[in-house]
Amino acid sequence: MSSRTKTIRYINETSIDEMVKQVVAKGADADRVIGAAKESRTEYGLKVQEFIERLGEVERNV
Repeated sequence: MSSRTKTIRYINETSIDEMVKQVVAKGADADRVIGAAKESRTEYGLKVQEFIERLGEVERNV
């Protein structure tokens, strides 16, 4: 399975809350994750937009 296919599957099958929880648990740089998500927004649509917004909220609350 290609990396692109894995990414699409992850986005389709993972809830926004779970994605945010995983980013926070990994201690990932939220700004970097948001930047990468913005690049993929047109391809993956509204779910990515909601993920970006929620992760931004978490970043502001930390």
